[in-house]
Amino acid sequence: MKKQILSLFLAGALSLSLFGCSGQTASQNTSQDVPVPSTESPSAGTVEELHLGTTAANDTFTTFVENGAFGKMCYNSFVTAPFWQTDPNGEVKPFLVTDWTVSQDSTTITCDLALDQGVTWHDGEPLTMDDVLFTFDYNINVRKSSYGSYVDYAEQIDEDTIKVVLKEPGAYQWLKLVAGYFYVQPKHIWENIDNPKDYRGEDAVIGCGPYRFVNVDEDAQTSYYEAVSDTYLGREVTVKKVSLRSFDSNDALVMALRNGEIDAMYSYASPIPATMASSITDVEHLDPGMSDNTGNYMIMFGFRKKPTNNLSFRQAVTFALDYELLAATIGGEAGQVPGSGVIAPPNLGFNGTLPELEQNLEAAQAALDEGGYLDVDGDGYREMPDGSPMGILVSSQNSATRREIYMRIAEIMVQNLDAVGIKARVDEQSFANEEYEKQLRKDGTYQIFICYCTSGMASQTSCYYYFIDNTLDGNWGTCNLPEFVEAYETRRQAPDEKTYIEGTKLLQQINAEQYIGEALCWDKAYYPYRTDKYEGWTNFPGWGVINCETWYNLHPIS
Repeated sequence: MKKQILSLFLAGALSLSLFGCSGQTASQNTSQDVPVPSTESPSAGTVEELHLGTTAANDTFTTFVENGAFGKMCYNSFVTAPFWQTDPNGEVKPFLVTDWTVSQDSTTITCDLALDQGVTWHDGEPLTMDDVLFTFDYNINVRKSSYGSYVDYAEQIDEDTIKVVLKEPGAYQWLKLVAGYFYVQPKHIWENIDNPKDYRGEDAVIGCGPYRFVNVDEDAQTSYYEAVSDTYLGREVTVKKVSLRSFDSNDALVMALRNGEIDAMYSYASPIPATMASSITDVEHLDPGMSDNTGNYMIMFGFRKKPTNNLSFRQAVTFALDYELLAATIGGEAGQVPGSGVIAPPNLGFNGTLPELEQNLEAAQAALDEGGYLDVDGDGYREMPDGSPMGILVSSQNSATRREIYMRIAEIMVQNLDAVGIKARVDEQSFANEEYEKQLRKDGTYQIFICYCTSGMASQTSCYYYFIDNTLDGNWGTCNLPEFVEAYETRRQAPDEKTYIEGTKLLQQINAEQYIGEALCWDKAYYPYRTDKYEGWTNFPGWGVINCETWYNLHPIS
């Protein structure tokens, strides 16, 4: 059996004093919706090897590529050490940064770092301030990552303190963006690498997190990891080894779970589909790992095209949709008709006072009449206000994994629009042609666009990151309504969590009034895990039980 063994680590480099994702905390308000895991060590036995399954391939091993099984596992404070992490409520918490303060103008973050804890890179080199400063400089000037694009510079203040200066106000949103995803990198490995995405040297896997990469069995599509020490910043590491096995499909992964071949699944933003819920429900020793999904399927209206740049038309489309059918199609029996704020309930700043969406064909027809969209020639379909024909394209994000459900959503929408006299058709080219779809998003020339807000983006900056005019944020959006842009910019400049939450609630209120986009369903996320061997799982909403807390809380059932 073919194995690729990377001999990276010095035998004497494994006795480290390490740190965990719920160490010291900065001054934050903690939501009561989801309990924050305890930082107390379980002291109830250890897991010798945790067997995980994923549908991401074991084919890319570098801390600078966030694809594949290895790259996505790095989101869990696993091999790498992020500067900040998030808790189950989506709040920013310490990791390598143990405490921080934000300037009044929201441009400067002063950070205390855990550099006095004896942390060592997995090849035995010590973690130093040089690595921290290098990481910021490298992401700004070489990698040119989204994490570094907001940063002007970072400089050392004293032995273990840095100052991060942003290009413009927006400290809290930047913290939300980077928490869990922005890792410290070893200067001695990357300083001479100009193209980090392309580098595949054996040392590309080296981090300073609680686990180190050991090897990969390419034939079995399984990678192996081991804890570097018994403790990580005073917390007992209760999971000693981890194996991560790739499966070709969710069907195969679920079968392995049911058979006890793996203990849990992990996949970023790709839970088990609701259509498979019956295969993981009421199964002995298997918890479906159901939680409210932070991400959601949604539509965006194009503000650069007629007639979707018109409020009456957007209102009519919103009233025309059958949300009961859409919720059942997307989320199965557990699917929930969404509210008019788009943002799903588990997210920070969710506004639960806004009304639930509902189909109202009479209101849709009235809005069309008011906007001047009338059936002038009597053929059953409405024309534009100037009498010209009206044709609506329902386009979709191009995604191999979501293509089938996107197509079903598009078909339902076309039928719903037909019922109020809007001639619409599915933009089949957006499903079949990736380059066409990318250009469509880049140019913002869609009318109605079906897409998905991932759990990560929902937590980082919310779905409104997608809605805002892409000349502002480089995304897919076209909305340039002054009220919305002003509210979005105000929230982006928030210096703290309280101001960020207030801004998020205001954006939801504006969306409810201006119909910028709509959620199609608030669904459940399913990340199943077995319950016959271990306890201490913490299910992060929309993320699952494999997260930054797993390594310290899981232990055998006594």
